[in-house]
Amino acid sequence: MRIDLLPTAESIVPAELAGRIAVVFDVLRATSTIVTTIAHGCRRVVPVVAVAEAREVAARLARENTPVLLAGERGGQKISGFPHGNSPLEYPPEVVEGKVLVLTTSNGTRALNGAADGAHTVLVGSLLNARAVAREAHRPGRDITMVCAGTQGQSSLEDTLAAGMVVLEIMELAGQDSSYSNEKTLSPDLSDLAVAALYLAQAYRDNPRRAFDHSRHGRKLLSMGLAADLDWCASLNTCQVVPVVKKEGGYLFIENFSCV
Repeated sequence: MRIDLLPTAESIVPAELAGRIAVVFDVLRATSTIVTTIAHGCRRVVPVVAVAEAREVAARLARENTPVLLAGERGGQKISGFPHGNSPLEYPPEVVEGKVLVLTTSNGTRALNGAADGAHTVLVGSLLNARAVAREAHRPGRDITMVCAGTQGQSSLEDTLAAGMVVLEIMELAGQDSSYSNEKTLSPDLSDLAVAALYLAQAYRDNPRRAFDHSRHGRKLLSMGLAADLDWCASLNTCQVVPVVKKEGGYLFIENFSCV
């Protein structure tokens, strides 16, 4: 098994994901929001790239009498005219249970759509469900690519950290010393970026929240008064759901792995 890492959504080459399991991370905040909504009983999440398309998909679902929520964010702010934004705290069970969430974000939904264009399986990762994702991704015969959404074309500390947490969990599932000693060849075989992510996870494992104070996007969200969002997204291994991306009727949707 090989484990590779892509640092941004822009670095996705669909053909290079063929046959692989892709795990997509946009920890602040799209994938954390998706994991939260699925854990709270959301029926499906539809990840959409463009604002206009999100409105069209939500309107179509509403015409089909599907209970739907329209949500979106650009630059960390809720999109004008959208009822909901990209905060996981907006989606307690009483809001999302049994509904379909149509979501468009600056980086995360692009990464999800890009990965789905090439990968055999696309899982939604975060700090919240790192261990659960590792268990599903650790499958014999499948290589894995950790896909970090990044922020505006730049790599982000928080996404790389979450990817590293999943790598760490996979190493432990494989019975390997997660210190990644260079004295012997280990399996899984990690790319250089995956090794870097693993060491980052080791550095922050006892306090993932601290990484958000060190990351540029984390500091931006903190300045916007979203400290509660950061606290929520930093909760390590608190969710057991593993959202998986599927295709139907010309669009992507996300459900819990056990539902499909």
